Amino acid sequence: MLLGGAPALVVGDGPTLAPGPRGTVVLIPGLGGSKEVQLPEARLLARHGYLAVILDAVGHGERRYPDFERRFSPDHWDESFREVVSRTAEELPRVLGALAERGGSRPGAVGVCGISMGGAILYEAMGSKLALDAAVAIIAPPPRGPQVHERLERFFPTPLLMQTAGADSLVPAHEARELHHALLPRYASAPERLRYFEHPGEEHMFTEAGWGRVWEEVLGWFNRFMPVAGG
Repeated sequence: MLLGGAPALVVGDGPTLAPGPRGTVVLIPGLGGSKEVQLPEARLLARHGYLAVILDAVGHGERRYPDFERRFSPDHWDESFREVVSRTAEELPRVLGALAERGGSRPGAVGVCGISMGGAILYEAMGSKLALDAAVAIIAPPPRGPQVHERLERFFPTPLLMQTAGADSLVPAHEARELHHALLPRYASAPERLRYFEHPGEEHMFTEAGWGRVWEEVLGWFNRFMPVAGG
């Protein structure tokens, strides 16, 4: 399925494209990953009352760059990473719009979860053009650059859960800690909408038990801000 030009894989509790009792969650995988990689997490979300929609980022999955290895070699990595993050973030509002038009979501019950690079895409996309009811970033590189403080102003009031791995050497936890600290004043009027959770001893590739704890947090966050319809 294509949604706003992005290849998508839909996992739900029924045969039709319709939000679950709790709504719809869009999943964005990490660098090098295709939408199929997150099928276990999508099925978990579906079992808990969500329609899960997994996306292929620009240059990934069905639209993988033919020269992917060259683009993400050490000489080109930074530029290629920024390009994928920027272009995927730019199309995300169109993806959600197309999903709504096709009956795959309803107002008040739309969340996004980004993993690693997918979390960087989520950070980049957050703002007035992307209306979310809950957001989760897992082991995600935080936004950088000269305009970072302007971009942080766009996060509130979206409920945001940030999860990191305490022993992560690829995306050090202190970077997300600093982002959380910078966001605290912006969420001062509703501090319950911002949460930072660091998993001690875990590396970028979580243990099975650690990954299970990550998803307990994810489900708790979405359940809190996307309650069952009519409940």
